[in-house]
Formats: sequence, C-alpha cells, structure tokens
Amino acid sequence: MNARVAIVGSGPAGMAAAIAAHHAGTAVTIIDDAPREGGQIYRQGAAELQLPPVGLPTELARKKKLLKAFEQIKDQIDLRFETTAHSLYEGPEVQISTFDQSERLNVDAVVVATGVSEYTVPFPGWTLPGVMYAGAAQSLLKAQGVRAGDKIAISGAGALPIAVAAQLALAGGKIEVLSLVNSPMKALLDPAAVWAGRKIMREGLQYLWQLASRGVFYKSGHAIIRAHGDERLEGVTLAKLNRDGSPDLTTCQDREVDLLLLNHGFTANTELVRMAGAAHRYDAIRGGWLPVADRGGQTSVPGVFVAGDGAGLRGALNAEAEGYIVGAAAAAHAKGQSAPKNQPQERIRAQQERFQSGLRRTLELPAGITSWMDNETTICRCEGVTAGRLKQATSAGHLSLDAIKRNTRCGMGWCGGRTCLKNAALLAETAGATTPPDQMRARPVARPVNLGALANEIKPS
Repeated sequence: MNARVAIVGSGPAGMAAAIAAHHAGTAVTIIDDAPREGGQIYRQGAAELQLPPVGLPTELARKKKLLKAFEQIKDQIDLRFETTAHSLYEGPEVQISTFDQSERLNVDAVVVATGVSEYTVPFPGWTLPGVMYAGAAQSLLKAQGVRAGDKIAISGAGALPIAVAAQLALAGGKIEVLSLVNSPMKALLDPAAVWAGRKIMREGLQYLWQLASRGVFYKSGHAIIRAHGDERLEGVTLAKLNRDGSPDLTTCQDREVDLLLLNHGFTANTELVRMAGAAHRYDAIRGGWLPVADRGGQTSVPGVFVAGDGAGLRGALNAEAEGYIVGAAAAAHAKGQSAPKNQPQERIRAQQERFQSGLRRTLELPAGITSWMDNETTICRCEGVTAGRLKQATSAGHLSLDAIKRNTRCGMGWCGGRTCLKNAALLAETAGATTPPDQMRARPVARPVNLGALANEIKPS
C-alpha cells in the first residue's frame, strides 16, 4: 500500500504540497471547507457564474499557473471539498466531517496549510450590520461577484486594505475613505527587502495609483474609531492617531457610509496543530501563536507538518514555494526517507521571507490601540463579552487566556478564539500578564460540525 499524506487546506501552500507529495509517489488526500481549490488569495467562483477576474494581470497569471498545475493531478488524488478537518491527533489521525457524516483518516503524514483569519482592533459599533472584514468582502467579490456596499470606508494596516479598496473601486464601489495605521511607504525603510519583493511592490503601487486616479480620500496615520447606526451601519468617525496609537479626538471627522471594511492584521489558524500537541511560539505581526517547525515544515509532533501563512504570515508567493518544499518533506517522512532538497523553491522562499521582513513594518500596531475600546465594546462576539468585563476579570488576577476563558467565556464560542483572543491578550498584558500570555489550550472540535455527522461515522480508512 502506498504511503499516504493528508493535506488540510487548498490555498497556494496546500495545492503546491499536494503536487509535490503526488509527484513523490505518495497517495494524497486534500481536505478543504470550500467547494473548490484556491484558498482566500486564489478563490474561485462557481464555474457557471462566469465571473470577471478580480486582481491585477500579474496576480491572475500566478493564480492561473498554479491552478493549471493542480488541475493536472486532480483526478489522481483524493479530493475532499466541502469537508471540515475538525480534529488532529498524534499518529497522525485527522478527523473530518461533511454535512452528514464523519471519518477518521489514519495517514503517514499530514500537512496543515490552513492559513490565517483576519484580525481587527475592536471599537464602538464594530459589530453593527454593514461592518465586515476586508478579506470577507474580497471573498464575496471573487466567489460570487457581489459588491457588499456602495459607499465604502476601509480601515486597517498593511497591504490588504489597499488591494481590497482598489478592487471594490474597480467593481463600481465609491471608496469614501481609506485609512491606514501606517503609511505603506514605511516598507521603504528596508531597501534590501523592497528589492527582494520589487515585483509585489510594483503591484502595490499599481493599486495605489488606481485609487489616486479615482480621487480616493486616503489617510495614513489615521483610523476609524467608531461606527454609527441604529439597526445597521450609517456612518463612521475617522481620527488621526497619536504616536502611541491613541486617537487625537480633536481631529475627528464623520462620514456617511453603508459598508465599513476592517483589517488590522491576521491570526494564524493553528488549532489543529496545537491540538496535536505541537510546540508553539509567539510572533504578534506574523500571526500570533505559531507552530515551531524546521525548514521542511516538520513540527515537534512526528508526521505533522505546517506550510504557508498558518506557519507564519509571509504571503502567497512564499506559501506556494513552501508548499512544494513541505509537501516533498512530508512525502519523504511518509516513506521513511530523508527530505529532498529543492534549491529553486528554497531561493524563492528566502527571497519572499526577506521581502516580508520589510513589509511587516506596515503591520506594526502601537500599544495605544486598546484606547479605541470603551467598556461597552464587544470583544468576544460569540459570547457577547465586553472590554469592561475582561478588564474586571484581569484586574481580579485572571491573567492567563485559560483563566480569562473560564471566568468570562471569552473564546468559548464557535470561532474558538480566532476573533477575540489577541485582544483579550492585549488587555491582559495591560493588566500585568506575562508578555505574551500562553495561548488558550486547543480543544476538539476546532471547527463547528453537526452532531448527526459525528454520530454517523463511516469506517476508518
């Protein structure tokens, strides 16, 4: 029987890992919640919709090339789309579920390429209908051709808000304001990094030019600190930020909008790897609590590998290169062999890591961002836990994330803490917690599944 590799996620890292593992002669199973491969960055709409492409020509060319390579192996591997990988244990054993049935996959190696979730700094009104993550609006545009609003405000940090603003403007939306905590030009402080990522930098400049040509009101060193509305979003308040990140309330401006998009960074989706018992470390900008792994993606748990942004935010080009490297390493482990070298992909990965080290400057968030929240601001949306309740708990000495969870229910909801734990950690640090606090213990099940599906378990494979 062939050695078997399971890959969780079918974005750039997952697709590349599947290609490499298949070419290495192992059986490959790929698991993804989505109906088609591509992940967030290369998301595809339903074929029958015949949607116009979203993105710059160079981006679309990269997408087409990887999707074509994946298409060549699709009929030779085990595809499990619209399937949730909800638990991972040593073995490795991957537990998966569809809408109506579940299964345990006992494999020789697993590559976790689950990417990241979006992060935002909470502030009053951020839970109103009409407020979304920037990447969520991008997904709607890519997968369904839907522009989520007409009069749009976008606020955040890093490159994604710029790209989404340009894409929505091209789709007919009116961008009322684009505000960024840091100027994108902050990346220029590291010329070697800019040179390493000059092609991607050129794409960023193209997006900025598109916005400028449409007269978009763009502000760096600013943030939206309040959303207004009764039953849904009606407007936002924009303010200049002081050096410590707190808002200068003398500079506030109100603008009428029907859609507010937020993105202040990302949180790595590491629940499965943590559930398997892998060691982790903390890097706030690259995604928070990240698995410790060698250059071949091997974690501290034998047979459990990580690749792509879920192993540390470094962009799609790095994810693809790393996918090829880690997929081959996982296949070698599955067959009891030494991991092969892939010098071309290693060079690409090293180049992209160098570029991302400079780009990370645009994602730095100052400590004063916690001042955007008042005591009534919701931090944990699933359980309705406010900043005031968290401050009450931390002032009483509940400073670890596990203690905060037990005492406030923050992190107990369906998202498993992906939305709230970074902000709970910020408030805990303000109250005197160790920096950073340890991550909340991973729990099965990592993603929501139907009880009926768990009860209807098919024969293990």
